[in-house]
Amino acid sequence: MPSKNITILNTLNVGITKFPGDISLNYDNPPKLVMTLTQEAGGFSEKPINMQDNSACFEAWCLIIKAQTSNPGLKIELDVDGITVASYPSGKPVNGHLGRFLYRILKFSEQYKQWFDLSPALEEIKKNFKNYLDTNKFETNAPLNEAETDLDKLLNKGLERYVEQLLVDTGSYKTKILKLSSASAIVGRQLPVGLFVGTKAKDHVVFTGGTSAADFWAVDGDTVKVYELKSKNPMVGIITEIFFYSNYVCDVFIEKGNKMNPNKPKKYYRNYDKIKGKKVQGIMLSNSDGWHASLKDVASRNQIIDIMNDNSIEKKIQYAWIEYNFKMSITVTP
Repeated sequence: MPSKNITILNTLNVGITKFPGDISLNYDNPPKLVMTLTQEAGGFSEKPINMQDNSACFEAWCLIIKAQTSNPGLKIELDVDGITVASYPSGKPVNGHLGRFLYRILKFSEQYKQWFDLSPALEEIKKNFKNYLDTNKFETNAPLNEAETDLDKLLNKGLERYVEQLLVDTGSYKTKILKLSSASAIVGRQLPVGLFVGTKAKDHVVFTGGTSAADFWAVDGDTVKVYELKSKNPMVGIITEIFFYSNYVCDVFIEKGNKMNPNKPKKYYRNYDKIKGKKVQGIMLSNSDGWHASLKDVASRNQIIDIMNDNSIEKKIQYAWIEYNFKMSITVTP
């Protein structure tokens, strides 16, 4: 017997066959679908989970549902179980996962307000966080060294790191796969996406730092292209990741007069000082085995991209997807 969530999705003619049990769906008041996350998914818990986790990537599920439903008037409201306005009254978030979640609900509700809403408590929390962003100054974490380029070492870290380097280090791949206008385009791997209030310090964390990074980026004319790569690693959270990274890059490197400022180290690495442009394109990049089941269909991916691009800042951020073929060759050393 199908779960309550799947029954609701079937009612909406959404073809998702597996949906996280930790997310609760309610469709008692059509055309509004209420999606409720756990406190762990929102970062309100002492044990927060990563935004790309199936139970936390609300942007991905909202966009997939919106793309697949037969009800064009469907509205989606996001909530978090058991929270009140007191769960985040103001100030620096208690952890970087909560900070990223608050930033994500702020941006998603602003950019897709024609069909996406927040619960009353989340709406007030969002306003508190927006006020915090508007009344403080912030600094990012710049790279402290160059990204690893040794392919053997990268392969030991995982297939995706290996493919990253191949794509950014090969001229023909830059133009044919990454769709860059020139093989000499400026590129960089592993872009840190941390944020700190005031200056970079351990107790100033607003967004998670450490290894949190966009896979790679490129400056192509007046566009900063940000890529999220999957290699035989199907995750619906690829949508959430590219949404967050694209907005982060736009706010830090594109928006003028923004209070989110790039860190200025004594020495720059990974072309960090060359990230400049007038707009951002967020690109989901995967091989044919790397798409989540809900994203395998080309028409479905195109529909999701169309919805993502119908935002309130279409002149600043747009999205795309690219599929590549990957075959690993093996040679024998005599």
